[in-house]
Amino acid sequence: MKATRQYGEICMVCEEKKDRGLHILHQFICQECEHKILTAKTNDEYYKHYLSQLRKLKLVNASS
Repeated sequence: MKATRQYGEICMVCEEKKDRGLHILHQFICQECEHKILTAKTNDEYYKHYLSQLRKLKLVNASS
């Protein structure tokens, strides 16, 4: 049986495993969520969800 490699990381916004995205303060945001966040309007259905998920970003050793 051939072993398969799993790539990707869990997005901090949608909490799904994705291959492409960016890292902000050691947290991964997938490309799809990045686009949704950048184009979101304050009256969008998921706007509050994006805000609450982004509040999870924490400064790691801010004094460095």
